[in-house]
Amino acid sequence: MKTILRGILITLAFFMLNNTFAQVKPTGPGPQPVSATISAKGTVLAPISVVSTRDLDFGNDLLPGVPRVISKNSNSSGKFSIMGQNGKEVSIVMSTPPYLTNGENILILYFNPDDAGYIIPGGTMTDFDPLSPVNAIFGTENTMDVYLGGTVSPTYTQPGGLYEGFITVEFYYTGN
Repeated sequence: MKTILRGILITLAFFMLNNTFAQVKPTGPGPQPVSATISAKGTVLAPISVVSTRDLDFGNDLLPGVPRVISKNSNSSGKFSIMGQNGKEVSIVMSTPPYLTNGENILILYFNPDDAGYIIPGGTMTDFDPLSPVNAIFGTENTMDVYLGGTVSPTYTQPGGLYEGFITVEFYYTGN
């Protein structure tokens, strides 16, 4: 019985001492907790804006059997003007049709690897393949012009008329 009583007393003493030495947040004079604060923030880039400035125009006088080439440097080339954030990289992705249409009739349209280019104000034309995405960096003026040339190839028996198709270009920030 003495052993049981001694065990109970030791257990009670242990619990009492444990509560005595437990850490309590100070409320009066003496050491106080130290803390710091940081802010969480982020700036969203202004959206890219684009204007279709000029259509890719092969003219009104295409001859059957005679291909017509329009250079990206020509006044007949297609042109897009874009605005974005200074110093930020943008990806340029073009979707081009394989032909132009007039009802059921088609006119073959193709692009060479150097038929597209972009210019940053104060710079020179940088060539790129319109069938492959390319990255470019906005200059200090936050603008860029993208140009597109190409070739149509009418057959000798090509029916007359206006042939049309749509070229779409997408621009998006790469995060670089």
